[in-house]
Amino acid sequence: MPASHDDLGLGEHPVHAVIGMLERRGWVRISTEGSHSSWRGPHGTTFTLPDGHDVISQGVYRRLPAALSLDDDR
Repeated sequence: MPASHDDLGLGEHPVHAVIGMLERRGWVRISTEGSHSSWRGPHGTTFTLPDGHDVISQGVYRRLPAALSLDDDR
């Protein structure tokens, strides 16, 4: 049987897990407007997270490594 999207890590991700990952890496929430929060990394990189629901879409989740990497490179 072929692997499902969830098996490949391509499904949706729990908001609390993504927020926990950001916080463990030193990111802080700087503002919230509607269902989106803005976060700032330890080196000044910002990332907008649509956290008004229980899950984060795969598209948003795929952008996280780039934001985390940009912050690490500064």
